[in-house]
Amino acid sequence: MRILVATASRYGSTREVGERLAATLAVDLERQMIEAEIDVIDVVDVEDIAFYDAAIIGSAVYFGRWLRPARDLIDREQHNLHQLPVWLFSSGPVGDNTPATGSAMTAPWAREHRTFPGKLDRSTLRRSERLVAAVLRAPDVDDRDFVEIDGWAHDIASSLAGSRPGRSQIVS
Repeated sequence: MRILVATASRYGSTREVGERLAATLAVDLERQMIEAEIDVIDVVDVEDIAFYDAAIIGSAVYFGRWLRPARDLIDREQHNLHQLPVWLFSSGPVGDNTPATGSAMTAPWAREHRTFPGKLDRSTLRRSERLVAAVLRAPDVDDRDFVEIDGWAHDIASSLAGSRPGRSQIVS
């Protein structure tokens, strides 16, 4: 099974979420004796989703929207995304759990979309972003919940294991 984890991350925090999802997913699938190759790559480096059996696509959220490269990937790969099991995730905002909005997050073909709280390190922001953070009085914070992220990866692994053709279900 070949799985894509594609992320759009401006400062690396969302990529770290994708890497964590992939690592947990790999362990879970291995425990279930499912051979899987998981590619964690930036959305701009995705050439063709057709080579994958499943995809997890995530983006940082700024001003309530996914980053442009993630939206572009979704638009470009629409046909292939309809053919695969696909999960979407958003990383951000920090400080609250307000769901992100935008066309990529409401894709009817996605099995699920999760919004995870994000991380804010004002020292890495662009000047305009630092100004917005100052106006909003947003503190430096890492609200990412890796236990929740791992739990979602477990759910995805269970779904993938259960949907494999010819796989017998063992009930204990």
